[in-house]
Amino acid sequence: MKGFRGRLQGAIDSSQYRKDIWKLSIDAGLSKKTVWSIVNDKRLDISQTGPGFFGMARVAGLLGTSLDYLAGMAPPIPTISSASSKLLDHAGDSITGQYLLNGKTPTADGLIRVFAKSGGMFEAFRDHLDHCDQYKPTQPEDSTLKVLKVGAKSLSSITMNQPSREILQRALDTVPDQELKARWVADYSSTLTSGPRVSLESLDVQMPNQPIRVKMEFIRVLLPVKCSDGASLILNFSLLVI
Repeated sequence: MKGFRGRLQGAIDSSQYRKDIWKLSIDAGLSKKTVWSIVNDKRLDISQTGPGFFGMARVAGLLGTSLDYLAGMAPPIPTISSASSKLLDHAGDSITGQYLLNGKTPTADGLIRVFAKSGGMFEAFRDHLDHCDQYKPTQPEDSTLKVLKVGAKSLSSITMNQPSREILQRALDTVPDQELKARWVADYSSTLTSGPRVSLESLDVQMPNQPIRVKMEFIRVLLPVKCSDGASLILNFSLLVI
């Protein structure tokens, strides 16, 4: 076994999924046999296209590696992880994010610095909007979050396979866990009075009308910003913890 398949098998062998490749497929939102089929498909050794990008992005994230590594374009990612320390998870996640795209992907700390230096002006984030989702200002009495725009490279966009405001809004509206839904509203509304909010979040839900089960842990940064015309909105930057 060589090339992409060999690196994928090696990453699986070094992960918690080494004895359960079927669970890896399911956790990535794929059919049970997908990853097994990819590992055993010799045609991929000479393929010019390879397997689906977004599905493999989720697989790479679960394995703690990158698509660039699986494609043979980068070395393995050095990661920092600690089940007992959210601070170390945050630091490791930031380092991984910078490593993946040579600094082109923003980090939680970097965005908070932009917020502080600009006084929370929306225009200061123009270079980072592809990685953020935009929401209407949320009030404590609201029943759900309202999406304005989905960033082309945001975590939700990658998870949905497309930057669809409609799909994300439908997913938020139909979350069955009402306690979780209420907490999200409280988190977003609190940013309007208390400023940026950084938290470690976990999610395990089925996307509505999509063959994808979203199961992930991620750093979420909420930034209440103001536009030059006086309008307000909330930026959501989320980064997968791998």
